[in-house]
Amino acid sequence: MRAKTTLSITSARKNIFGIAEEVQKGDVYYTLTERGCPKMVVLSAKKFEALWENKNNSRGFCLSDGGERKYASQVFAKTLIIRDESRVVYLSGDNQKTKEQEENLVKAQLYVELVEKHKYPLDLVEFGRYVKVGPKEGKHYIEADVIVNCEKGNVKMIFEVSAFSDFEEKTDKVICDLFELANSLSWIKKPEYVVYFSRTCGKDEAKEKIMTINYAKFNTFSAWKKAGRPFENKIPEFRN
Repeated sequence: MRAKTTLSITSARKNIFGIAEEVQKGDVYYTLTERGCPKMVVLSAKKFEALWENKNNSRGFCLSDGGERKYASQVFAKTLIIRDESRVVYLSGDNQKTKEQEENLVKAQLYVELVEKHKYPLDLVEFGRYVKVGPKEGKHYIEADVIVNCEKGNVKMIFEVSAFSDFEEKTDKVICDLFELANSLSWIKKPEYVVYFSRTCGKDEAKEKIMTINYAKFNTFSAWKKAGRPFENKIPEFRN
């Protein structure tokens, strides 16, 4: 393939629908950068599937343990946007060196846990949505790490993750962000839960830190704080 152009992620976000159409043309793809460093590639699903089928190019792409064939047909839409390693693949142990990479791994593990342990359908789990939050005069974007929707299309749960060692230090900031996200994503029905999540894998076992807050009961950070900061340390199971 040849690169059609190189854009910053910020610039691409403003024209994502145009980019989605451009990459349908022949061998066009986009390389998106953050602060000058390549961060993601946007290419057509057709081109990605061709690469996937080529055994020489497929090494390193694995959607889940033993679930490659089952998941692939359900995950990829018309255009697949590979934002970074965490969205559709596992990271190898050699890549877990920075806080950002650790957070990416946590997101990947959370995805698999939601689908395989808690039985959420693949099409209800969404990654990396940028949400406009704040008052009209001070609007800004926050990235929701993971969103779980209900079958009617309403947002059910919103997840933010952090590196395991940073969990306590970032608690207030992350939970404030979660409440802002939930407020902006409250349409016909409010989200039920906001969840702060982290995970680490030792030699013998995995450890998790989970704060699940009932957003239906507390829909502002201050209300939750005044109530004594109640939370549960588990992820709600899927319910039809």
